[in-house]
Amino acid sequence: MHLVEDPGRRFALCGGFGLGAPAAGLVVEQLAALGARRVITVGTAASLQHNLGPGALVVGATALRDEGLSHHYLPPGRTASPSPALTQHLTEALAPYDQPVTRGPIWTTDAPYRETTAEVTRYGAEGILAADMEAAAVFAVGHCRTVAVATVLAIADSLVDRRPRQHSPDTEHALHTALAAAAQALHTSTASPQPSANTRVELLVNRSRRAPL
Repeated sequence: MHLVEDPGRRFALCGGFGLGAPAAGLVVEQLAALGARRVITVGTAASLQHNLGPGALVVGATALRDEGLSHHYLPPGRTASPSPALTQHLTEALAPYDQPVTRGPIWTTDAPYRETTAEVTRYGAEGILAADMEAAAVFAVGHCRTVAVATVLAIADSLVDRRPRQHSPDTEHALHTALAAAAQALHTSTASPQPSANTRVELLVNRSRRAPL
């Protein structure tokens, strides 16, 4: 965890903590214990829509709970949701950038090698935008610990086109854009009560399986 000092704002940047829902959930738990009240994750995902290519950004509106961790934090249900207010701040912070941004549902799965054609077709038809490994868990832990959470994902590969991940300058640029917008959204957000002078506002950078920072 690194503290970042900008004029008029201060946040923490976390990375290198591993992949998947358990790792991300553990970090959110630890940040909550340290007093964090707002967390934004930045990572990568695989597209489920033909019109979302490398470099597009997806802001998660809900996450399909196809992982294990969220079921230890929330009652039985199909989806987990982020903070509406923090998600709106994140969306607005992304607006000035010359970057395609779509807000909508995502699919969180623990099994990156078991994303079947039938699942991809079904979820894509439902309007689910992309697949990741952490969002549902982050949303669930945030809800349980009363921490406002949001997520933004850069598309790095495609499940619908069965296109494997390759290094893309467009994806790298999208990640830098997402990080800058996340820092701005944390600064402007009123999604949760303002922390005391001794409390740090945290930014969690989510290391994804597809294109880790």
